[in-house]
Formats: sequence, structure tokens, C-alpha cells
Amino acid sequence: MKKCRLCQKEFDPDQVLTDPAAIAGQHLAEQDYGDAGLLCPDCLASRGRLAMMYRTDCFD
Repeated sequence: MKKCRLCQKEFDPDQVLTDPAAIAGQHLAEQDYGDAGLLCPDCLASRGRLAMMYRTDCFD
């Protein structure tokens, strides 16, 4: 178990992500932010949803 860098909630970094928003957030964590494996699925999903709504340079 790890503690999320943003919300401090414990999570399993090996958990398989199935939510499309969390998967998008994981992609951003790997490609843009350099914090892959440090965020819980909820924070990844929040990041992914925001990116899908507001970023114009992703997900073409």
C-alpha cells in the first residue's frame, strides 16, 4: 500500500484501472507530470476528467 501524493489516502499501486478517466489520468501521470504510481485511482480520475474537459493538446 502507498499513500497518495495529493489526498494522502492509502491505495494499492498495482490495482488495475478500469475507469476511462483514471486511465487518462494515468497516461498524464506517465507522460506529463512524472508522478506515475504516486496517485490513487480517485485522484487519477479527477485529473483525467479535467484534462478531457479542458486540455486541447491531449487525446486527439
